[in-house]
Amino acid sequence: MQLIGLGTSHTNAPADIRDALAMDPADTAALIAQIREATDCISEVVVLSTCHRTELYASVTDIEKGPRALRSAVTARKKVDYFENGKYTVSREGRDAAQHLFRVACGIDSLMIGEPQILGQVKDALSLAERNSSCGVLLNRLFHAAVQAGKRARTETAIGRGAVSIAYAAVEMARKVFGNLTHKNVLILGAGETGKLAALHLRDTSPQRITVMNRTFTKAELLAAEVGGVALQIDQLQSALGDADVVVTATAADKPLITTDIVERITKSRARRPMLIVDIASPRDVDPAVGALSNIFLYDLDALQIIVDQNRAARSKEIPKIEHIVNDELDRFFEWYGTLEVIPTVRSLRRTFAEIGEREARRQAKQFHRGDRETLERYTQALISKLLHEPTIRLKQLDKSSSDDLSKLAAIRDIFRLTSAENDKDTQDDGDPAK
Repeated sequence: MQLIGLGTSHTNAPADIRDALAMDPADTAALIAQIREATDCISEVVVLSTCHRTELYASVTDIEKGPRALRSAVTARKKVDYFENGKYTVSREGRDAAQHLFRVACGIDSLMIGEPQILGQVKDALSLAERNSSCGVLLNRLFHAAVQAGKRARTETAIGRGAVSIAYAAVEMARKVFGNLTHKNVLILGAGETGKLAALHLRDTSPQRITVMNRTFTKAELLAAEVGGVALQIDQLQSALGDADVVVTATAADKPLITTDIVERITKSRARRPMLIVDIASPRDVDPAVGALSNIFLYDLDALQIIVDQNRAARSKEIPKIEHIVNDELDRFFEWYGTLEVIPTVRSLRRTFAEIGEREARRQAKQFHRGDRETLERYTQALISKLLHEPTIRLKQLDKSSSDDLSKLAAIRDIFRLTSAENDKDTQDDGDPAK
């Protein structure tokens, strides 16, 4: 079997193309069924589909037919030819395909370097393939190795440290000012994309309450329901500010909604309680003069952008370290894959049994007269040959191009803890006990 990868991502396709190719779990399950019915040259397939990429990884028995079959299946399923015409896709084989997946799992091929979501999405892709019975020993091992690389990247480097999105930078700012947000009230002003992202990030900090306000009240209700908060009408802004500890504003208003007059009117009721206001709207939602008021900490988009740029630069410096991790895990994976050959497995199995037999013969030798020890050794060797006769015949009938047979080889090596010896490839005798 040969490993291939085929897909599109933010690196070679605009958002509308990626949206047209995106697949939810139901789409993926249907595509997998379609691939399995349409061709017998694809043994395994895993589909990784996120908002920034749709990629298929497969083990194929025909390196020419396999990619064509995948392209045709996606075209038929999504009713667009972006995969089939090749303009928006990249095709990879062998180590290149595995390396790309490992880099994706590590977050260095993401639109936002080091994004935390992608590792979970790689795990989900594998789980979905397993539920749809399209993942065998090769892709299972490949994706677990990719996840291992991703985990190492996050624990051994700083690739995941520091906010690289404006929405998350707002949350980090709140943590810097207040530390734990468990007992704080959060107000989200604006339920658009940026406001929603900030609300989702803030929800993960477990604040005491999240309040959402938006000019279109139904949008505020929908976002409030998603984050477990409450929605208020926009005309209740002053009273909502009076209760808030953290305010994030991200509306499309053409003039400031939070003015010095409004903030001054609520100052007495707050009893010197500090308030953090993070204004990530453009144009601004907050009059800059508000930042001069007592106990008010105001940060705008420019201030957060500086933080984001610094963090992005710091993450980029970690890429060489991660490339080393990727190559290390690639070597481990292909070392394992290289052991999955019939003759080396027969030799390793024979050697393992022979070593066990020799140890036991030496241990039992003292129970025999000296003249009988040679008989004991011959008996031990004959017994091993008898035991391995049928397994050897069956092993030599296995075909590595078959997913099932490859699974059997992998299982045998795992069960008997077989390791490769330097002289396996040089040994003329294949270790066949049937001889």
